[in-house]
Amino acid sequence: MPPDLDAGPVSITDAGGLRVQWRPEGHVSDYDSDWLREHRGGSDEGSQLAPVPVTWGAELSKAMPAADYGEVTSDHGALLDWLRLLRDFGIAVLRDTPREPLSVLTLAGLIGPARATNFGEHFDVLSKQEPNSNAYTALGLLCHTDLPNWERPPDYQLLHCLENDAEGGDSILVDGFRAAETLRAQEPAAFRLLSGTPIDFRFQDSESDIRFRAPAIALDEAGSVAEVRFNFAVMGAVRAPANRMGALCRALRAFAEVIRDPALECHYRLSPGELLIFDNRRVLHGRAAFDPTTGARHLQGCYVDRDQLFSRIRVLERAAPLQ
Repeated sequence: MPPDLDAGPVSITDAGGLRVQWRPEGHVSDYDSDWLREHRGGSDEGSQLAPVPVTWGAELSKAMPAADYGEVTSDHGALLDWLRLLRDFGIAVLRDTPREPLSVLTLAGLIGPARATNFGEHFDVLSKQEPNSNAYTALGLLCHTDLPNWERPPDYQLLHCLENDAEGGDSILVDGFRAAETLRAQEPAAFRLLSGTPIDFRFQDSESDIRFRAPAIALDEAGSVAEVRFNFAVMGAVRAPANRMGALCRALRAFAEVIRDPALECHYRLSPGELLIFDNRRVLHGRAAFDPTTGARHLQGCYVDRDQLFSRIRVLERAAPLQ
């Protein structure tokens, strides 16, 4: 492109678009009105897929966003509606899915290919004799996000229920966006510390040693909460200057208290054949303890990338009728 490039004659086309003739070469460019509206300066309306997430608390226990497997696999419109719910709420359920082992990978294909981690392409959530994670025990789990020790933690987590006859084991879910905003309102100094101070996260076993340092709360360019990393099970020793150590530890405790507020906890018991999927960089998940002597409990899980979800929605929207 010439260094002295400049817009020459400009006109409106019969179709309502913009025509520009560029100097000095005389090249002509046509821009239709929809493209101009989407890319107009001073607005990010066209670049954000979900500008305002729908936040929630305990009330979601009775109103979980959900759809039926048969509908979303036979109707692209129903699939699009379900994926939009997942995008906006950060969580959704798919009912009456096939219960064969490894069906979770096929179900992930509704969005995109599964993302492998150090736990493999998929993982089995059941009580094991020699677990390398508390998830593989019958213990209750405090609400947390998975793999904050990765530079980029997995985006969406899928949990497919194959069996759930044991007493206990109900899922507990917390909207990290609402929790972080609650902390900002109640403890602004703690919020500033957790959004501006990196924390060490580390997972290690006989085959892996994966670590990363990042704030517990990440903000986007507008100052809105964009990500939550919170998992005491893989948090390293707190590192901070001596004059900030006490305040940082109190801030972590304050955030933990908000996350454990019953008013923010959604409780949901998965039934065999149900798929639960949630945004792992937004939604914290845990479970009540269960008794493996009272029945089997077997979930299979995997992860998919947010880029795949947004891409799938955009492709489906191309064919969707205008609303």
